[in-house]
Amino acid sequence: MKICYSCFENYNESLQVCPCCGHPEINEPIEPIHLIPGTVLAKRYYVGQAVGSGGFGVVYKAWDSKLETIVAIKEFYVSRLVTRAGGQKNVIVSKKAYEEFNYRKKRFLAEARTMARFGNHRSIPNVFEYFEENNTAYIVMELLEGETLGSYLKEHPTEMSIDFSLMVIEEVAQALKSLHVESIIHRDVAPDNIFICKGKNIGIKLMDLGAAKLQDATDDIIDIILKPGYSPAEQYNDADNIGPWSDVYALGATLYVMLTGVKPDEASNRKIKDTVVQPKEINPKISENLNNAIMRAMAVEMHLRFKDVDEFLSALSGEKKVISIEEEKKKRKIKRFSTIAVALFVVIIGALFGMKTFGDKKYEAGLEPAEIDIWFSVVEGSQENEAMQTIKADFEARYPGVILNLNPIEESVYSATLQKAADEDSLPDLFESTGLNTQIIEKANDLDVIMESDFYAQCLFLDDYNNYYSNKKQMPIAIEVPMAYIVLKSEKEQILYDAQNSFFNSLSDFNYKKIAVDSRCKSLIQRNFGDSEFIDLTLDYDDLFNDGINNTAVLLSSTMTISEDVRMTLRKYSHSYVYPNNEKIYCNFTYEWSVGKGSDDETRAAERLLTWFMGNAYQNNLMIAYCNNGNEGPIPINQTTFMEKTNLGKLVPIKEIYSKFVFEREG
Repeated sequence: MKICYSCFENYNESLQVCPCCGHPEINEPIEPIHLIPGTVLAKRYYVGQAVGSGGFGVVYKAWDSKLETIVAIKEFYVSRLVTRAGGQKNVIVSKKAYEEFNYRKKRFLAEARTMARFGNHRSIPNVFEYFEENNTAYIVMELLEGETLGSYLKEHPTEMSIDFSLMVIEEVAQALKSLHVESIIHRDVAPDNIFICKGKNIGIKLMDLGAAKLQDATDDIIDIILKPGYSPAEQYNDADNIGPWSDVYALGATLYVMLTGVKPDEASNRKIKDTVVQPKEINPKISENLNNAIMRAMAVEMHLRFKDVDEFLSALSGEKKVISIEEEKKKRKIKRFSTIAVALFVVIIGALFGMKTFGDKKYEAGLEPAEIDIWFSVVEGSQENEAMQTIKADFEARYPGVILNLNPIEESVYSATLQKAADEDSLPDLFESTGLNTQIIEKANDLDVIMESDFYAQCLFLDDYNNYYSNKKQMPIAIEVPMAYIVLKSEKEQILYDAQNSFFNSLSDFNYKKIAVDSRCKSLIQRNFGDSEFIDLTLDYDDLFNDGINNTAVLLSSTMTISEDVRMTLRKYSHSYVYPNNEKIYCNFTYEWSVGKGSDDETRAAERLLTWFMGNAYQNNLMIAYCNNGNEGPIPINQTTFMEKTNLGKLVPIKEIYSKFVFEREG
């Protein structure tokens, strides 16, 4: 008699096929590195045919002679670290790989201990035993019959039914919930690690805890485990911020694939440009609430996701109504503004009883005598120098030991002047850094102190600061918003246009023969409208606006780039904020400042002055000085100043769309 190493039944030696399961006789391993069928492990397990293998292990069918049942045995075998001679049991580890091999073997056994703790959970495979042998390690677990969700999706490339998909996600979520209670984060939820059991044990199992971030891990190393399309952004480079929300992202992405048949783009790409299509646009059977729940689970920003699987499950069941990510962002910004507005109101009331303006008390103390140099660019006709003189007088009155040396420099030579100072390691203590090259900026100080100030907390839009300024060496005090300038042929026509149009949805809304883009903000316009064909104007505006045939002329520019000479050419124009037909309006931070590397006292004084630039009174001074009239120019980031500036005139519509503003570096 001989043994079938597929079903482990005995049958006649004269037969070449097992009469019990129909499998051909098995005498040799599928791969030379696999254990030979019939190998005995731990004096009780008879190894059969390998049923799966990957970069971290080989899974065999095996016969447990003690319990007389078939089990699965996972052998720790990292193919890039070890090898095995054909016909041998022991694995061979090179000296170069020995340290990593032992570390990963330790992790492998930790996985076994973790899985064993959850043996009674219906959605986590049961582990019976683990041991070391043959210079490696093994995990003995229940044998599952069926296929992975990944294999199932390949067989069914179109979307799965909503009911079945939700059932799978519910089971996996319950497994994750049990892990999270024990502070274990799976980190590798994906279709290939979800097993659909068939036969007598129908069910769903969450596989492979080898990547899990364990509560009882004694080492400081957390491997970067990535499954493109399923891993959240924090798993790429921010191991300290991995939590239940990280598994929620992967779970949401898995549900997205099941319901659409499309794998979402990986999170690292989505941080730059998010092209993931709403699932309901691919599968119309998906309800609005389910669509929003999936997209919230898959939010690139951690704080916008469900914080745990319970919240996600409540949303999927319909128990919790879910608004879209865009609405959630708007809601949070409004809430943030309201909270700070109330705080400001309380402070103002307090001021009526003798207190000074918000922040003065905190910032009046603590500055030692210092003399600081301040460089900034000026253009002809601007009142910026006068505004800075006012700020200088106020600051020096508050801090008698501090002297501000103002150095206004003509815009045309400003960059070259700063470059020379940077080359000589003599940057000023505080300088305007808008548009300067990175070689200059890199020599400036980090601005962590500014980011911790009260004035920073008073500012809108700075939630996107870290995405925009990776080096934290520039602080904006204004934003640049895309704008359309529309020139009409008569005052009557202009009045009608102003009454009917605060925004426009697409370029086709205009009755134009020619449309131009200001070359100085071409990239900003392209980000909002794509690569449309524009007239690329630099100086010759007459050709566009004085064309007798042209009924309506349109210049796409921004709030920052219309200079006085252009304004004189335009003479009569209407303008409207760019409002592209999507949920994001790309804008730029501008009017940026940086702190040079002076003495400690000089640096503290420069940092203090920069925080003042972000306050309401000083933003009013600087913004008015920077603008050539009451409409265009930089939009202040201080919340109070922002609301004041957008209360009157043609900037009023900005209040309806500012929650859609996005600040990201191009590319």
